[in-house]
Amino acid sequence: MPASLEPIKAFKCTFTGCAASFDTEKKLIGHKKDSDEHDYCSKCNLDFESYEDLARHKAFTPDKHGKACRLCGEEFKSRSGLERHTELAHKVKQKLPCIGCGEIFPTPALLIEHLEFGHCDVISGQSFMGHVVHCHLVAKLLAGGEAHNRFMQKISQYDASLDHEDEGGVGIENVLEHEDEDAKAVNHPAIQPDSVQDDVPHTEPWPALSAQGKDATRSSTITSRMGRMSLGGSDADTVVSSGSHTMQDSAAPNQSSRRQVKAWGGRSAKELFPQAKLTAAPEKEFSIEAVDEKMEHDHGANIFNTRFWDPLAREWSPDRFFNGLIEKYFCPFMCEQSFNYVSELRDHILVDHRVSRAKCPYCLKYFDSITALMGHCQSRGSKCQINKADDFGKFLNRLTGGFLSVEEKVRPDYIQNETVNVWNPETREMEKYTPPTVKYLEYTTSKPMDWKEPTKVAAQIGGGSTSGTFNYRNQQARW
Repeated sequence: MPASLEPIKAFKCTFTGCAASFDTEKKLIGHKKDSDEHDYCSKCNLDFESYEDLARHKAFTPDKHGKACRLCGEEFKSRSGLERHTELAHKVKQKLPCIGCGEIFPTPALLIEHLEFGHCDVISGQSFMGHVVHCHLVAKLLAGGEAHNRFMQKISQYDASLDHEDEGGVGIENVLEHEDEDAKAVNHPAIQPDSVQDDVPHTEPWPALSAQGKDATRSSTITSRMGRMSLGGSDADTVVSSGSHTMQDSAAPNQSSRRQVKAWGGRSAKELFPQAKLTAAPEKEFSIEAVDEKMEHDHGANIFNTRFWDPLAREWSPDRFFNGLIEKYFCPFMCEQSFNYVSELRDHILVDHRVSRAKCPYCLKYFDSITALMGHCQSRGSKCQINKADDFGKFLNRLTGGFLSVEEKVRPDYIQNETVNVWNPETREMEKYTPPTVKYLEYTTSKPMDWKEPTKVAAQIGGGSTSGTFNYRNQQARW
């Protein structure tokens, strides 16, 4: 039986490729509005080729669509409703690499969980917690007050005991003051300098020059005042010369005393060694470690980039908190406890001065881990407005130990925000309109101020992990 052909009705669908037709215009509009295959604006009675074009049309026609989302076209009456919808429904994808192992995470909470619970092959959980505590300690010291003064008092004795004198010196201790009778019994006579008696200078007048001529002058001989000077012989030899020669020789020492002749002065070296090459100046070695060592030598340890209080850090130095008067180690924090042994101080810091729970400073809610508080902070749609605070970046730096930084930016899909002319029914005039922009928080991984690069070695035989890191001399190393 042949298929029956339906006649084309009065109102045919205006979308390309759609063969539907209807008896009334109302049915046609309902078809285009309800069909998932058609991008149609019922308020403006306009057809669009794509859903993105329809959403953009709604965003730039506030007189009919209010505050519409340019990503999905959903309409809102207020700007706050639009921002809340965009932050919850259209989150910006982010890539946060771990600075230790290089693994990439889509959210900051997942990155902090990776570090806090020891999932990283390079940065251990205890090391991450050390960075967090260090940021809190530095913040308290920068605030000044009693915490700063007490901390400086604890390390002042160690700084005063350091001797940075490069030229050395002699001690003021007298050996003979000790009960060493053998040393006192030895009689050492004082060493006397050798004295040489100078010859009595010639006091007689010099012979007068004869008026008869040069012959008489040559025949007269005198003994020079340089009688004891030797020219290749012994000191007993004398220099005998004429008067004229003596005057020239006596002037030589005065001239040499004014100007000292250098052994290799002038072009002597080039003439003696024509084939010699100039010695190249030694290359200057520059490194961050060398600069840090010089700064520590000149100005003391820098608390910003040195965790000398942390038992798990390379620069751990308990001697800085040793009090020589009571012979005990002070805790670097404000708990004011003292210990007899370094092991006791180490256990105290690792147990009593680690973050056990975290508190949101805005809503005052407590969380069992830093990861939980980070998840609370990254949620822009929550009732807590901590992530909208002006100093949220500083709080995030202390919370994560400097491993995360944040900056508020305009969403990439809102950067090109054009200004259009729209009709204002109240003023009955065309006015310029710019759709509202929506911002987001861009998180980036950063290096803590006390970060030290993992030790790199040439090779390892067996036991290497897939991430390229391994344990080398009780430290995490990287290929």
